[in-house]
This record gives sequence, structure tokens and C-alpha cells, in this order.
Amino acid sequence: MRKSGLIVALLVLTGCQSLTRNNDKAGEPEKVTPVAKIERGFCLFDEPPEGFEHNCDTTYWLNTWIAAANQPWLERKQVLKALSDSAFDTLHAYLLTLPTDTPYQDRLRAQLALDDIAGTFTPTAQEVINVIAASHNNQIMQLESAMVVLEQENTLRGEKLKALEKEAVNLRKKLEELLQIEATLMDKNRSTQQ
Repeated sequence: MRKSGLIVALLVLTGCQSLTRNNDKAGEPEKVTPVAKIERGFCLFDEPPEGFEHNCDTTYWLNTWIAAANQPWLERKQVLKALSDSAFDTLHAYLLTLPTDTPYQDRLRAQLALDDIAGTFTPTAQEVINVIAASHNNQIMQLESAMVVLEQENTLRGEKLKALEKEAVNLRKKLEELLQIEATLMDKNRSTQQ
């Protein structure tokens, strides 16, 4: 009885100690990173690359994204084929691949191309693109990648299961043959004993 009382007392003291540790951390202010605020419009580049139109025209880029969301993948794919490697076309291609029906490879290719030029964007543009599109796009790609891995794993397990079922059928047949041989031997043994 004394031992159980001692154990309960130790558990209570341990619990109280962990609560005071958590309270000590609660008093510390959290580190908050400053968030870019957009007062009016913003520009993608401080100095846009040559031939880059609509640098400070967010309405144009939003309308491009909306139009892409309302186009089937095959139409967007045809537009993608006609685009060049320029910064303007890279951003355009990225917006064309944001809708959810875009295949993984095309989505990844556009994301990597955007990542190549994203360092030249203004900090505000980088933040906006990351918050509005890139983080969501990356999450979709991670989920699609995980689904592919799971599908491959399921296929592999399905193949192993079929092989095991086939092996079980073969073993059952061999067992039946052995039982038949045993029965034949027992019959012969009985007949020789008589």
C-alpha cells in the first residue's frame, strides 16, 4: 500500500513539474516574421527583364490565372508548347499549370522554371507568389508524389499477394498429393498385414 501511495505521489509531482515548465515557456514572446503588406499594387521586378510586359499589372496576371483555371488541360498544354524561356513566358507557363488537372511532370517543370527566376522578383512579389500559389502548388505536388509512391507500393504488394496465393495453391496441391500417397501406403500396409 505504501509503494502505490509513493508511486501516485511521484506521478503527481512529475505532472506538476511538467506544467510549470510549460508555463515558463508561455511567457516568452513568439518570434513573428514581418509580413509584406500590399497597399496598392506591386511590381514583380524592380527592373523588369527586356520584353517583360505587365510588370506592375497584377490585374493582368490574375486574369491570366482565372482564364487558365477555366481552360481544359489540353488547351493549356497547346499554349505551353508555344511559350519560350523568357521570364514573361515562364510566369505565364506557371500560371497555366496551377489548375489541379495539370499532370505532375508539367506542374513540376513549371515550378522549377519559376524557381529559377523567383530570386529576381521583388521581395513583395516573392511573398505574394509563395503565399497565393507556390505553397499550394508544392503541397499538391507532394501529395501527388506520395500517391504515386503508394500506388507503386500497392501494386508491388498486389503482385506479391498474387504470387503467394499461387504458391498456396501449389502447396495445397502438393499436400493433397502427399496425403494421397500416404493413404495409398497405409492401404498397402494394411493389405500386407492381413
